[in-house]
Amino acid sequence: MTRSIRTGRLHALLLVLLVGLLVACGTPVTSRPTEVTVADNPEASAAPVEVPTEAPPAQDPTAAPTTAPTVPMTVVSPIAVVPPTAPPTVAPRPPTAAPPARPVTTSALATQRLVTFYGHPYDNRMGVLGEYDPAVVIQKLKEQTAAYTAADPSRPGLCTVELIASVAQGSPGKDGLYLARTPTAEIEKWAQLTQQQGCLLLLDIQMGYDSVDNDIKAILPFLQRPHVHLAIDPEFHVARGKIPGESFGSVSSTEVAGAMKTLQGLVQQYNLPDKILVLHQFRDDMLPDKANIKPMANVDLVVMMDGWGLPQAKIANYGAFIRDEPIQYGGIKLFYKQDDPLLTPAAVIQLDPSPLVIIYQ
Repeated sequence: MTRSIRTGRLHALLLVLLVGLLVACGTPVTSRPTEVTVADNPEASAAPVEVPTEAPPAQDPTAAPTTAPTVPMTVVSPIAVVPPTAPPTVAPRPPTAAPPARPVTTSALATQRLVTFYGHPYDNRMGVLGEYDPAVVIQKLKEQTAAYTAADPSRPGLCTVELIASVAQGSPGKDGLYLARTPTAEIEKWAQLTQQQGCLLLLDIQMGYDSVDNDIKAILPFLQRPHVHLAIDPEFHVARGKIPGESFGSVSSTEVAGAMKTLQGLVQQYNLPDKILVLHQFRDDMLPDKANIKPMANVDLVVMMDGWGLPQAKIANYGAFIRDEPIQYGGIKLFYKQDDPLLTPAAVIQLDPSPLVIIYQ
């Protein structure tokens, strides 16, 4: 018993001496590692950070970005349209090559930016032209145009009216074309008014069951005038058996080329300034073989990103249809009542590429 106690005391003494010796030599008495958080370690901030897939917060549309906005195109928010309201389907697409060299133009697009009011004087649901008397329309149009000149003095705005010359219908009518043509006298009134006010006139055709060529022939005398140009709206050019406004239509590259050749012929025959052709688009299937559409001498081709919606969605679709599928020039359509908030002139001109035609409905 006495030996066991002595032995235990001896062991305890030896342990105390051993611990003291280890402390004196600087050896730690614990091996538990110190926990370090990212905030504690400056070098940890250089590690890759996983980016969330949700959309970024909306930016203030009144603030002009210092650089052209870039929008990730992996996800594109849908845009509602009027009519119908089905959203477009924009698929992700790889970057495309730079657009072909632009031919020298004698149209207003060489130095100016078209600021346009759209609609039909017989229906206030179709745009600004039906909401006010013509004199008021021109007054408001010039005010809106001045805002773009102020935002970008290097490319002054030019007032433009887009009048729907042939209106797609929900019923076939006597000729079975689902189309109503605007009376010649009404077009003449706007042709004279825009000329007197120093503005351009875009005549918009919706075609229904009719052909692009026939719809152009109906307004050919107006297109012979230097300040009158053409817009094509594929949305309403539907296949037989379909109804405009219920199904989406399309226009082929062959039909576009035919329209361009007609305009080119007018320029050359009557010694006119180059003609402007606007193609409306908010879905891929509206221009199903868009890659085959090529620029042509004496015609300035503008692809117009149509459809209303949130700014982020409109900017994303502009990138998909204009930046990523370049042909010649780009344009964007804005809606006073449906776009909330409405993109400001400062924000619009910062788009890539900067739109040369802006249409307000």
